[in-house]
Amino acid sequence: MRLHTRVFVCLFAALISAAASAHHSRSEFASEITELRGTLTKVFWRNPHAGLDITVVNDAGEEEAWRVETFGSPNLFGRMGVEREYFKVGEEVVVAGRVSDRRAGYMLGTNVLFESGLEAILNATMDPKWSDTYVGGAEFSDRDLSTLVDAAAENKGIYRNWSIAGRAIGVSRNYPYTEEARAAQRAADPLKSPIIRCETPGMPMPMLQPLSFEFVDGGSTARLNVEYFGIVRTIHLDGAVDPETVPYSPLGHSVGRWEGSTLVVETSRINYPYFNGSAVLQSEDVHTVERFELSDDQTRLDFHMTITDPSVFTAPATASRTFIALGEPFIPLDCTLF
Repeated sequence: MRLHTRVFVCLFAALISAAASAHHSRSEFASEITELRGTLTKVFWRNPHAGLDITVVNDAGEEEAWRVETFGSPNLFGRMGVEREYFKVGEEVVVAGRVSDRRAGYMLGTNVLFESGLEAILNATMDPKWSDTYVGGAEFSDRDLSTLVDAAAENKGIYRNWSIAGRAIGVSRNYPYTEEARAAQRAADPLKSPIIRCETPGMPMPMLQPLSFEFVDGGSTARLNVEYFGIVRTIHLDGAVDPETVPYSPLGHSVGRWEGSTLVVETSRINYPYFNGSAVLQSEDVHTVERFELSDDQTRLDFHMTITDPSVFTAPATASRTFIALGEPFIPLDCTLF
């Protein structure tokens, strides 16, 4: 393998979970990992993905400008100990990531090594690459359960901000796509995704992201604030409105009922065209059933969703994730074009 002065390539497969693609498709990026050594010239600490600009000197002695998109938002990085203060403009850094095959000088970054020897891992599924001193990554993606609030004493029930318990805790997905849906994903151009353009998505996409949400008691309704794009959902609890009389909308019409300490929410009348950010089209027949199961001590909320749409799935799709009461503030993800 040829080692360049400033740019070198490590030929090993990047074992990155597809679940890390929370906002849009990663299909434009190569599977191999490339390393860049250069000067950090700009930091984009914003949603939905933080980013870096670095200047690299190639073998010919010429400067190349590179844009490095990361796997996470400042919201997620802060929870894993990756802080903005570590990224100092003018410092020489080494960045590892996957190079785009559609955009020149564009990379999806996974790791950054600073002059101090500290390494920042930019993906919740990965481990350190260079240093014994690091922040972020798989080791820090699961939450510290010793910091749980005394939820039973507060007795708020479901009405609080719920933080993700970790990247894999309680997580399961079963999407039995039709062949047509699979073909649409394979043929999709990731640069044309509406999510890349910061267009607010409709149901059920917002509830399938590894981000927190907050329930607010409205009496006959429950407001559900979702970090993803700062979406606000209204769940009707009194059954006063016939869903069949409600106009279609991207978030649809949600009706909730209590089964003991579990809130069951059925959503219909959805007219958002995409199931995900990879061009899988859904129909207006899409129907979701969500179950928010509160633990006896009120510290844990297990979320389960069933999605029915014969135009997308050969059988009902399912997804689940566990949330915990950490007392963290609700931080909406205000998308900014990268």
